[in-house]
Amino acid sequence: MKVIRDTPKQLIIENNPIWLAVFISVFGLVFMGISLVMLSEEFWVGCAFLMTGLVVIVAFNLAFTRRTQFIFDGPGNLVEMRRKSLLGFSKHRWALEHLDGAIVQSSRSDKTTTYRAALVFGGGMDAGAVPGTVPVTFAYSSGKGADLAANAVNRWLAARD
Repeated sequence: MKVIRDTPKQLIIENNPIWLAVFISVFGLVFMGISLVMLSEEFWVGCAFLMTGLVVIVAFNLAFTRRTQFIFDGPGNLVEMRRKSLLGFSKHRWALEHLDGAIVQSSRSDKTTTYRAALVFGGGMDAGAVPGTVPVTFAYSSGKGADLAANAVNRWLAARD
């Protein structure tokens, strides 16, 4: 997560996992490179590596690579979430007055703890999503991005009061 704009009137936080997309694509291309060598020796094994590489590149980029942007607009009294992926674009809005703050959620697996930021709404209505929490990103990750995002939101909200 990264803070794009932080002014008294507007806060924009964004998650743009470009390096994840590059890593997934390079990993898939390695399988495709192996398939070129294998095609001349073992045709069906080479085809299997080729298909694995294509599936990794396409499916994993579709599943995991999403640009997410949250815009906190003081004058407009709204919170807007924009998500863009290879499959399309979605946008959701909530009234800023219903936003209580941001928290950091954690998940533990295989002795590793990962984190994501989530917005806490105390009222309002959006197809049953609120009141409750709205995750800023779908995936949990290591690093300080979740703390950075939650602290930026809470600091911005406190400065408005």
